[in-house]
Amino acid sequence: MTGALQAELKNIDDPKNARWEIPAERMKARRPHVVPLAPIARELFCDMLARRRQEGNKTGVFASRFFGRPTLARHSLSQALRRVIARMESDGANADAVRSLQADPSTPHDFRRTVATGLAAIGVPREDRLAILAHVAGDVHGAVYDQYERLKEKRAALAAWEHHIATVIGGGRP
Repeated sequence: MTGALQAELKNIDDPKNARWEIPAERMKARRPHVVPLAPIARELFCDMLARRRQEGNKTGVFASRFFGRPTLARHSLSQALRRVIARMESDGANADAVRSLQADPSTPHDFRRTVATGLAAIGVPREDRLAILAHVAGDVHGAVYDQYERLKEKRAALAAWEHHIATVIGGGRP
């Protein structure tokens, strides 16, 4: 996400078809990956696009303020997460959880595991979870023959995930 480019966002003004198309050269499996944008994710991208356009940045979505780069560096999210966790107050009702988190800090990759596990818990089929995470089946069928991007299924799964998260945090959204 930190390396998202404005040119990779497709149909961003159309809530039903907004998506992020990540090119093969930026993917570990060297296959393009399409991420449908659920409403809250789309809003986030739209807000960031508006900021970048005000700044005159026509390349990146999440820009670095410090290095004059069009996008954030790969390690920026990890460093920010580490700083946020270190600054958390370890008292009050969540003291044990905060101390545990500070003793063994989460990484951005942990969010992928959380999403995969959460999608399973809300009933999203394994095949759709794998597609969301851009995992390719290791057999010839998955690697060569099945080129279906599962956009419709990924969109439904991510909408369900967004609804679940909104319910958990009590944001009153979807």
